[in-house]
Amino acid sequence: MFNSTRQHLKGRKGMSEKRRVKELFSTMSKKEKVKYLWEYYRYYLFGLIFVIAVTVFLVNEQSGQKEYALTIHVLADSVYSTEIEKIEQRLNEEILSEEERETHEVSIQVLPYSSNPADVTTVQATLQRLVAEISVGDLDVVFIDKNQYEIMNREEYFYNLNELIDGSLPVEEQFIFYDANGQAVGIDSSGVPLFNQVIGGTEPVVMGVLRNTKREDKIKELFNVLFEK
Repeated sequence: MFNSTRQHLKGRKGMSEKRRVKELFSTMSKKEKVKYLWEYYRYYLFGLIFVIAVTVFLVNEQSGQKEYALTIHVLADSVYSTEIEKIEQRLNEEILSEEERETHEVSIQVLPYSSNPADVTTVQATLQRLVAEISVGDLDVVFIDKNQYEIMNREEYFYNLNELIDGSLPVEEQFIFYDANGQAVGIDSSGVPLFNQVIGGTEPVVMGVLRNTKREDKIKELFNVLFEK
């Protein structure tokens, strides 16, 4: 009887918390909702990051899965998955040698995401995963909703793109995003060859390179392929 009562109270507490968050969200603008989710949930899984990293490592070791030579995540309202698969195949062929492809691969993953406030649960789960992968250095490039990108940009998450290009960034000025120091750290997906035809939706999407990446050489090769250098 005691256990049943305790479970009942716990259930009521959970429902009350969900109701509180729902009421809070009803008073926020879209930009405020995005900022709230990022600020609240980015630390949520930090205590588990080590466990996640070890688990992923062990699973990969046991399954014989190829290691990632480059990891790209796409978070957008609308993505043409079939075309993404074709881009992934092309990048593997052009960035990696035949020998490298035996043990490594370029990975493009489309994560569940929506700019619709009604899909808050989906966004929460995706941002939690994103933060965890960034924290352990597993993510190299991200295409993400402009509002979320701007929050991350203020917190200096992104690499200076000019350091990855020989010469000037081959992108029209209207597509470039800068950080507080005037460095080019993002490109509107509309200005990124290959990807500009496969990412849709009502909200702008921005490409950024995570500053803690350890795969600068492969990212330079990615830019060479995208901009046909």
